[in-house]
Amino acid sequence: MKRITIRHWSLINYFRNREVEEVEIDLLVNHLEFKEKVIEWLNDEFGGENSREFYKGIINNSLRDKYLPITFVAIENNELVGTVGVWRGDLLSRQDLYPWISALVVHKNYRNKGIGKVLQQYALNYCSSLNFKEAYLYTDIENYYEKSGWKIIDEGYEYSGEKVKIFKYELI
Repeated sequence: MKRITIRHWSLINYFRNREVEEVEIDLLVNHLEFKEKVIEWLNDEFGGENSREFYKGIINNSLRDKYLPITFVAIENNELVGTVGVWRGDLLSRQDLYPWISALVVHKNYRNKGIGKVLQQYALNYCSSLNFKEAYLYTDIENYYEKSGWKIIDEGYEYSGEKVKIFKYELI
């Protein structure tokens, strides 16, 4: 898969008053200098003090240039600003659903600038390129994914017993 540079409508205002004009979305496998940072971000956002090896395993097994699992990164001025994965499974209690848009993280200094939406759309386009008809994600976040066309289809539970919403996105 070729690296591409994305200019996205939701980033127009963000870039209007800055020298930077584009965010590059590429495969993590092409930017191994960011691998440890991605592992750290996932552990900080979704894990705990004993889960770093878990996220290291996920990232190491998604260092590929095609199919699943795969990890993408958003880069601005040679700096990592975000990441997202497309995985076969994310919510273990729902192995009947795949692919999953997983581990979407944008660095706190770059949030609310549209980068998460660009990563989300890039991951969905990737799923579509593999001829998937839908994609899934789960979260406890309120009123974020719905704005991008995701529909709640069910509730699920994590290992911890925490209730989460399962979303589906129709890829046409």
